[in-house]
Formats: sequence, C-alpha cells, structure tokens
Amino acid sequence: MINKEYDVIVMGGGPSGFIAAIAAGRTGARTLLVDKNGFLGGAATSAALGPISPFHIRDEQVVKGIPQQFMDRMVAYGASPGHCKVLDPYGSGAYLGFFDRERYKYIAYEMVREAGVEVLFHSVYSGTIMEGDRVAGVKVVNKSGENVLKAKVVVDATGDGDVASGAGAEFVLGRAKDRKMQPSTLMFEMSNVDTDKLYQYILDNPEDFEWKSDAVPVREYSDRLVSKYFVAQGFKRFVKTAIENGELYIGRDSILLLNSVHPGVIHFNSTRVINVDGTDADSRTAGEIEGRKQVESIVKFMNKYVPGFEQAFLSTTGNEIGVRESRHIVGNYVLQADDVIEGRRFDDVITRGYFPIDVHNMAGKAGYGDPESAGAWIDIKDSYDIPYRCLVPVKVDGLVMAGRCISATSEAHGSFRTQGSVMAIGQAAGTAAGLSAMKGTQPRELDIKQLQDELLRNGASLRRDPQAVEQETENAQKHAAAFLKANPRHITPNIGSDSSAVRK
Repeated sequence: MINKEYDVIVMGGGPSGFIAAIAAGRTGARTLLVDKNGFLGGAATSAALGPISPFHIRDEQVVKGIPQQFMDRMVAYGASPGHCKVLDPYGSGAYLGFFDRERYKYIAYEMVREAGVEVLFHSVYSGTIMEGDRVAGVKVVNKSGENVLKAKVVVDATGDGDVASGAGAEFVLGRAKDRKMQPSTLMFEMSNVDTDKLYQYILDNPEDFEWKSDAVPVREYSDRLVSKYFVAQGFKRFVKTAIENGELYIGRDSILLLNSVHPGVIHFNSTRVINVDGTDADSRTAGEIEGRKQVESIVKFMNKYVPGFEQAFLSTTGNEIGVRESRHIVGNYVLQADDVIEGRRFDDVITRGYFPIDVHNMAGKAGYGDPESAGAWIDIKDSYDIPYRCLVPVKVDGLVMAGRCISATSEAHGSFRTQGSVMAIGQAAGTAAGLSAMKGTQPRELDIKQLQDELLRNGASLRRDPQAVEQETENAQKHAAAFLKANPRHITPNIGSDSSAVRK
C-alpha cells in the first residue's frame, strides 16, 4: 500500500480536471492530478470529442482565463485555428474550437507540469477517505496496488461525482422526476474523405438537412491546418432509404458531422445510445457495445450512400462512450433552468454560462421537439452566472465539485455540460481548493471576494466588459465578411454576402 499526502488532489484529468489542477498549482498548493488514462483530456481525448464548444454567447467571449491560455497554446503550437464563428449557431452554438486531439493531450500535460502539479496516470478511483464529515483523500488502484492519497482538499472532477458519492454526498441521478439521463454517444472519425465533394453535396441539397453552417476562424493560425470548416446535420433522404432497406442501424434519424483540422478527416456525432447509466458498470458496458454496433453500420452506410465517402475508412473511435449526464451533486445552491434562460446574476459568481439548453432526445431517434418527451434546444436571453455555492456539496467538507456534476437541475445542466463551461468551472474549483488548503479553511468558508480576485488575476471573466465585447464583435464581423466575399456560394442558409446578415 502506497501512502502520500498533498494540499490538493484533483481526481479526474478531463477538461475540468486538468484546468483545475493548473489553477490549484498556481495558488502554491502542492497538487496531485489523478486520472484513469495515460493522458489528459478526459472525454475530449478518450471519448474522441469533436470541436470544443464555444467560449462565447453571440460574439462575446465569456470564458477566458486558463481555458483561453490553453487555446492560445494550441493555436501557437499549430494544433487549432482557435475559436471559429458559426454563421448559423442553431444546434452548434456561437463558436466551435476545432483541435488536434493528440496535441491536446500533450499541451494539457505541459501546462499542468509548468504549474508544478504532480500527475498519477493509470489509476482508478476506488474509495473516498473520510474523517468525520470531511473528505480527507481518495483511494485509487493501479499497477502498484492500492494507493491511499491524503489531501487537505479534494476536487471531484470525475464527471460522475464519484468522490462525492463515496463521501455520502446527496445527489440526483439524471432528471429528478424520472431519473432519465441524456443519451450517450460513441464518437468517431473517417479519413480519406473527399471533403470538397461532400461540401458540394450539402450545398446542392439544402432541403436534405435539418441545419448546416460554415464556421469561420477569427484569428491567424497555422497554414498546416485546413482553411475551411463546416457542420451539417441531415442526409435525411439517404438515412430513410437505408433504414427502410435494412442497411442502417442507428439510434437517430439523421447524420451529424463536422470536418476536422486535418485534410480529408470527418468527425461524427451520430450515434445515440439511450438508457445508459454512466455510474453502473453493466449499463455502461452495454452502451459501449451498442455504440460500436452503430458506428460499424454508419461507416458502411456512408461508404455506399454519401458523396465523398466512396474511398473513406474508419480511422478513429473513442476509447470509451461519451456520457453526457449522470449524478448531479446537491450543493448549497441548485442552479435552475430559469436561472440559465433568464441570465440571472449572483454575488458569488465564479464563471458565466453562455450555451443554450441542449437536451438530446432521451427516448427516441428524432431531433429537437417537446422537451418533456424528446430533445430540446432552448436559446437563453443572456449569459448567466454560476455561483460558487453550486461547487460546494451540502454537509460534506474538504471537497469542491468541478465539471458537469455540479449542483444543478438536469435542464440547467443541459447548458453548462459543454467543454468550454466545464473548463471555466474547473478553474474556479481548482482555485478554491488551492486557496482553502493554503489558508487551512474549509471550501464552504472561503472568502468569495478573495476567490473572485484570484480568478480575475488569472484572467477569468466574471462580468461583461462592453469595450471587449465591441472589439470581439467587430473582429468577428470582419472575418465573417471576408469569408462571405471569398465564398459567394456557401452552405449557411439565409445569409448573403453582407456580414451584417449573419445570424447572431
């Protein structure tokens, strides 16, 4: 048995976890980051996610700080074009951050290392160490056996709230009224695609798509990456024919795809696996098997039916299925759907949310519809505040929550579960854990003003800066206008050559 002690332990190295570790390390706290994989990035890398969800509402960049520092490093390294303005944001959000997944792993680790954080890979959570009502550490199992890892404060960035659950924290699994959870997805990519031919088909058959849009980079980036980005959901005619002929096995009634930073590579968010409980091993196993069955069928379908895929092949699948929703740990405040939709403000704000409420169909194949029985895409009136109280579980001390399992209803979670939001939540969680550990206080007792000041010192955006918004909007419109001028024929609907017509 191996015993070690730290100021802060971050359990989980996904988008929220590795950002939390960097933030904790920057406070001077001796920090350990633990992950089950041999690399960082969590679902973004192990589940082969597509573009990073926007850091923006309209053209205003809401998420900054350490997450933006990570994006800047990715751009400088030639691994991303940065944030790309989606000309029609329905279904995707205002911006998409396309990236090289392998470089993501490397740059995330480099930033963690530079913050002075220790890393322990290939280590699976096996228990929460308690001293009364306080979390005093975690147990993990790896090739060395059982490890007892003690800490003054633990950050739960497991996605499923494993540490909190092990501590006996109160939680709601999925939707409160019926425990239903958003479907899971096994994402994948195909290579050797003739993307020009594919784009031309989308351009020539607009009626065959539910939504589609060009995505325009708004900064200079490496010319080694592709120059044209797009997203489309549809191919409805082909899908209908193939299903009727018994040639396509799929959990939805359309194909959702995007291109990639690399030539000839297309990313698919096109499987749908319902009724997966990410906290149950048997359920998750069944979901993995179902997801791969759908992937194999979709690949054969694309080869046979869709222009541009005649010589394409399956090149990447996620190492694991992507789970959107599981436990919601109950904190000192439960974020509500109305808080999100109405753009509510809170005195203890630690980051701002920006994404529409995006709930995938929990029961069937259709797209958005009645939120109670199908999926929903609900636009919000403005950015909204996420209060620090949502990161602190009721009754349990020594623990800060990060990522998608913070305290919120299932509907509110449908907005902030995206990668940009959980990165910003991670910065707040790691900062709070580091400050609490260094001061010898419990996270719930932390001075909110001190936390906010430290977040601002590291570049976070807690309130709107009108001057910055004006500059960001002007820059985005300039790049959109240049794209439209250079591409008079494009797939984005209802937009001419005038950038002022771009949907905001």
